[in-house]
Amino acid sequence: MKGVVTIAFLMSFSVITLAQHSDFDYFGLSSPGDSIKLFAPHIVSLKDVREKSLAISPAGDEVFFSGGKSWPESKIMQVKKINNLWGEPQVADFCMDCFACEPAFSPDGKYLFFSSSKGEKDIKRYSIWRLERTESGWENLHKIIDIDDPNIWEFHPSVSKNGSVYFCRWDNKTQFGSIYKSIYIDGSYADPVKIGLSFDIKSSVTDPFVDPDEKYIITSSTDQNGKEGYDVFISYKKEDNSWSSPVNPGNRFNTSGDEDSFDVSPDGKFVFIYKQDDIYWTEAKGVIEKSSDH
Repeated sequence: MKGVVTIAFLMSFSVITLAQHSDFDYFGLSSPGDSIKLFAPHIVSLKDVREKSLAISPAGDEVFFSGGKSWPESKIMQVKKINNLWGEPQVADFCMDCFACEPAFSPDGKYLFFSSSKGEKDIKRYSIWRLERTESGWENLHKIIDIDDPNIWEFHPSVSKNGSVYFCRWDNKTQFGSIYKSIYIDGSYADPVKIGLSFDIKSSVTDPFVDPDEKYIITSSTDQNGKEGYDVFISYKKEDNSWSSPVNPGNRFNTSGDEDSFDVSPDGKFVFIYKQDDIYWTEAKGVIEKSSDH
């Protein structure tokens, strides 16, 4: 998370089926095509609220996003679909007593991950947390990744189909981000390890979004011969399981200012872009290429 410097139902057959075939209606909006348009005004993109990190349930019945004040005083907002009608955005129940940001669903929709300083005296000391979707709602909240160093904070989880969690390891002393991965083995998360992305050694890399099949990863990075500040890059998985050199998606996305990373809809059709404290969207076609092309 570069903002520091600039500042699930039970696993039943029906839920798995929904997770594989998203019914999200995009609030009735028409596709933006290859234009970059404001997403869901008055529903998600709200007046006088800073929004980021849109997470759509694979079943298409629930949306979470970061909202509120500037980090670290951010909250996770929730919009639910009940009886085929969307409700109003509200602060999520699990976020009432804490600050939190950057929600992300597991690809099967069973878990919701987010970053929070819940229970910490220092509200900036964020770690990765997880909730489980049960018949009663979101339950079994617990911290899953917390590197034992008060100057290291964890942000922006993104989850693959095999349960691995990718996230930004932020060093508050150096104001430097790196991308780490924690593998899910036998019901627990292994010690995080840094993943080998081909960025300059001096580059700060933040805000990962990993494709559920780990075919590509999207990040923000500094010092990549682009424009000033952070730019967005896409790295593709190669046959030897290493990552390709980062690809710049172009001047349509990367400007002279700081750029947040992207999130991609569960059906893979749309890219969500965060700028000017709002959420924008465009079709993924032409932005995310097939891994075999790299």
